[in-house]
Amino acid sequence: MSLLNNLMAHPLDEGYAVAARARPTQRNRPRHRVILVTALAVLGFLLAVAASQNYRSAPEAEKQRKELITRINQADTRLADLRGQQTKLADEVRGLQAGGLSNTSSGAALQKQLDELELQAGAVAVKGPGLKAVVDDAKDANDKEGRLLDVDLQQLVNGLWTAGAEAISVNGHRLTSLTAIRGAGSAITVGYTSLTPPYTVLAIGETGTMPARFAQSSGGQWVQYLVSNFHVRMTITTEDSLLVPADATIALRYAKVGGPK
Repeated sequence: MSLLNNLMAHPLDEGYAVAARARPTQRNRPRHRVILVTALAVLGFLLAVAASQNYRSAPEAEKQRKELITRINQADTRLADLRGQQTKLADEVRGLQAGGLSNTSSGAALQKQLDELELQAGAVAVKGPGLKAVVDDAKDANDKEGRLLDVDLQQLVNGLWTAGAEAISVNGHRLTSLTAIRGAGSAITVGYTSLTPPYTVLAIGETGTMPARFAQSSGGQWVQYLVSNFHVRMTITTEDSLLVPADATIALRYAKVGGPK
C-alpha cells in the first residue's frame, strides 16, 4: 500500500522537476530579443557610415581619374613632339651623310644602297601612289560579334604585303619587320600604341595591280568574309599620292667601323 500511496502522491519522477527548474524562464527571452535588435541596429549604422563614406569619396575619385587622363594626354603630346624632333634631326644627319658620300663614285653607290635599306627598314618616309583602306567595326557591334580584332588587322596588312605594297602604315604608324599588331583587352595595339577604330591603312605600291591582287589574297578574302557575314565596314580606294611616315621608334642597335680590308 505504501508503494501505491507514493505513486499517487508523486506521479512524476523527480528528474522531471529538476529539468524543469533548470530550463530558462520566459523572462530571459525579452533580453535575447533586445540583444538581437541592438546588433541589427549597430550593423545598419555601420552600413550607413560605409555608404556615406563611399558617396563622399566618389567625386574625389572622379577628380583623380580626370587628372590621370590629362596627364596621359600631356605625355602623349610630349612624346609626339619628341618624335617630331627626332625625325627632323634624322633628316639633317641623312642630308649631311648624303653630302659626304656624293663626292666619290663609291660613296654614291654606298648612298644608293643605304637608301634602299632605309626604305625596307622603314627609317625614311615614303610618298607615292597606293591604296587607302578604312575599316571599322559593325554599326551594331558588341563584345561577341561585329568588332574588329587584332587578327583581322593582321590579315588585312598581310594581304596588302602580298599584293605588292612597298610601305604600309596604320593610323599613322609605320609597319616594319619589328612592328607587332596585338590585342590588349578591347583595343588593338600597333607597336605598343593603342589605336581606336576606324583604322586607316595606307599602302604605297602599284595602283594598277594592287587592288586585284589584294582581292585574290587570303587577307583580302578574310576581310571580305567579315564584311559579308559580320557587317564590318570597309572602303578601299586608289590614291595618286599617299604619305607613309617613317618609323620614329627605330634606333641604331649595331654598328662597326668601316675601312680598308
